[in-house]
This record gives sequence, C-alpha cells and structure tokens, in this order.
Amino acid sequence: MFSALIRILRFFRSPPLAKVWATEFIDDRISTPLHRKYVNYYTSKKLPIREGIVKATGLKDTDVEPYFKNLPTFLSDKNKDPGMSIKWSSTSELATTTYMLVRLLKPKIVVETGIGAGVSSWTILHAMQQNGKGKLVSIDLPTPNTQLLPGVGYLVPRELRHRWDIHIGPSRELLFPLLSKLGEIDIFQHDSRHSYRNQLQEYLTAWPFIRDKGILISDDVNNDALHDASKKWNQNLTIIEQNKESPIGIVRKV
Repeated sequence: MFSALIRILRFFRSPPLAKVWATEFIDDRISTPLHRKYVNYYTSKKLPIREGIVKATGLKDTDVEPYFKNLPTFLSDKNKDPGMSIKWSSTSELATTTYMLVRLLKPKIVVETGIGAGVSSWTILHAMQQNGKGKLVSIDLPTPNTQLLPGVGYLVPRELRHRWDIHIGPSRELLFPLLSKLGEIDIFQHDSRHSYRNQLQEYLTAWPFIRDKGILISDDVNNDALHDASKKWNQNLTIIEQNKESPIGIVRKV
C-alpha cells in the first residue's frame, strides 16, 4: 500500500499526464459501474479463441487452423514469456487472438491504445514481420504502475521496432489526429483505460477510419460500451473468453 502511494506521488511530478490519469481513474471507479447492464450478455456469448476468430472474420476454420497450429514459441510454450504474468499486461488469449487476426488479415496499418510491457505490441509486430508487411501505431498513457517496468513496451525486440511508432499521452487528445493523418486503418485495438467513457470514446473515434471488413478489438469488455457502440453501428459482436473475468470483444466492419 505504501509503495503504491509513493508511485502515485512520483507520478504527479508530471501534472498534465497525472491529471488525465486521475480523471480516468475516477471515471472508472464512479461512472463505469453505472454502465454494466450487459456484462452477463457478454458472458453468455463467450467463445474459444479459434471459434471466435472464425465467427468474427467470416473465414473458414480450415483457413484459420494452420496459423493456430503454428503459433510462435512465446505464445505456444506452456512457460509463456514472463511479461504475460504482469498484472496489467495482455493475457496470452488476447495476444494469441491479436496475432491470429494480424496473420490472417495481413493489415497495412494497425492502431492500438495501451502498451504497458508490450506483449500485444510484440505479437502484432511479430505477425507483421512474418507477413512481410505492416506498420503498428501505438498510444500509451503512463500510469503509476508502469513506473515498475523497465520501460514502455520493453518486451518488444529491437529487430521488430522499425515497424513501430509510439506516441505518449492520452488517447482522447492523440487518437483522432493520428487517425486523421493515417486516413484509413485495418485494425484498431483498445487496451487502455477500460472505463465506459474512455472505451466508448475510443471506439467511436476509431470506427470511421476502419476500412470495410476491418476489425475493432477490445480487451476487457467489462461494461456496456462495446454493446452500445456495436448497436449504434448495427454490427455483430463476437466475444472471446480469456483467463480473467472480462472477455475480449471483436467487431468486424461489414
């Protein structure tokens, strides 16, 4: 408890970022619990990774199977990379889902919010390297917890970083200008603050820039934001189970 307090006090040495983090933290704790009518709906729709990817992409299982059987070592090994054991890092299920979608869809541009240790970034970049194409643009808002890491995205190997652009700051300020500059993207992945307001804002901001048949991925679908957004867009929602309470959500733009 004391060490956590020290981290927070140190974090507030950067007032602009600290103010945004504090606002999002309060919103997460006070406003988000009022928007959880559809949590049980998500639970009832959970699918295993492979089945969920088939449903979300519209591909045949025979198209998905070869990639699923040939996952990179850091995803298929039972002793997975230690980065995945960090509390605020991506689960192996999210990393596997993201890897599979990048390998299958072969995107030119992927945008993600939330980097942390860099597990998802690593898997996206690894898949792009295997595809021989692609660029990842990432936004990360530092938190008191990330002070415990050697650095933002430290798990990403140096040889993969030539495909990676990192932007530090709040998504509510950076996301729209970056998307406007990029013009069109193939995949958007949310993994920043999982509050109702922040998730909904990111979904609605990213959606117009996602190409036809592109994909929106969200970690920690723990409130009504993705349900509300998918209904607004009149799009089907796919839910994938992972080894924690909140599942992964995917919406394909059709």
